[in-house]
Amino acid sequence: MSRQQGFTLIEVMVAIMLMAVVSLIAWRGLNSVTRADKHLQASTEQTEALLRALNQLERDVALRASVELAEPVKPGTEDEPTEALPSLTVRSTEGKGFRLELIRVAADGNGELQRVRWWLKGDSLYRAVAPARSRYPLPAPTAGVVVLSEVSDASLRVWEPDKGWRKLSGNRKENPAGIEISLTRQTPQGVEKYRQVLGPLD
Repeated sequence: MSRQQGFTLIEVMVAIMLMAVVSLIAWRGLNSVTRADKHLQASTEQTEALLRALNQLERDVALRASVELAEPVKPGTEDEPTEALPSLTVRSTEGKGFRLELIRVAADGNGELQRVRWWLKGDSLYRAVAPARSRYPLPAPTAGVVVLSEVSDASLRVWEPDKGWRKLSGNRKENPAGIEISLTRQTPQGVEKYRQVLGPLD
């Protein structure tokens, strides 16, 4: 009778050990790919949120009202005309942050105007929009929504034709010729800085 050929116990143990090593290498490679994918997704989401916020800010400024922003005097009265309202006002604080207020044409294209406000509070950038109206007085924005989070610092400069870029240092500027907004964000990838220039604002 011929003897049956098979694997010895040592051969089986060596094979199992090799399979375990290969499985461990494959698992580590898959884990590395998974972590890289999550990292890329988080970075993409942060970039998309930033772009949405900056694009919305740019659109608000681009749609600012270009008409005379003053409440009309009623016929037959001796009321003095009110001072024209600025279509764009920026304020800066000595610490960190800024406040931007503007009157823009409503997005629905019916010619109505609305007030919009941007400001930094804590580590979040907020935007508030008031209802649109076709006549004065225009309602002020109330509750705002967070459009960008994890903002550790923000600053604003205005362009003055004869002096260049200048910090407001706690002052207020109406209808500046240009605006530069700088943002610093804390992200899982580290500190990231961004700069948005809006202008010239004729």
